[in-house]
Amino acid sequence: MNIPVLHLKDGLHHFSETIKGGSLHFYRDEIYPENIQVEIEVNKFEKNITCKITLSSRAHYQCDRCLRNFEKNYKDDFEILFHLGDKNFEINEESVIIISSEVKEIDLTLYIQEMLILAIPMKLLCDENCKGICCVCGADLNTEECQCTEKTVDPRWEKLISLRK
Repeated sequence: MNIPVLHLKDGLHHFSETIKGGSLHFYRDEIYPENIQVEIEVNKFEKNITCKITLSSRAHYQCDRCLRNFEKNYKDDFEILFHLGDKNFEINEESVIIISSEVKEIDLTLYIQEMLILAIPMKLLCDENCKGICCVCGADLNTEECQCTEKTVDPRWEKLISLRK
């Protein structure tokens, strides 16, 4: 998604776009197969441009415990500060991106991809109380009882269990 900045007047500007699902081409594209709504509020003041970006879509996940597919609404926003000018501009903040004053437009695609990747939870759970799958018989413990007749002991714990007896 590109924002024209060459002849942009100072003040607030609003941009809106729909990114077709699966068109961003990053390694976890299958998580966002539906369209992604992008709302951008651009505030230009002198040589600075602040972009407040709001993303919303529906995320498709697979539970790490029970392997069931589930969906969640996704909505998040973030800000990026650009400075139009020379590379010798000194600033204390690392979050400022310096771009040439001759740039016609800013491509926000990489920043949007990064935000979508960072929004993927480390642990994907369909429910906080998900019981998972039995490691012996493979039963989904959320919907059925385990059919195992004897309890198997992990060989790594055998010595400790023998101490209890």
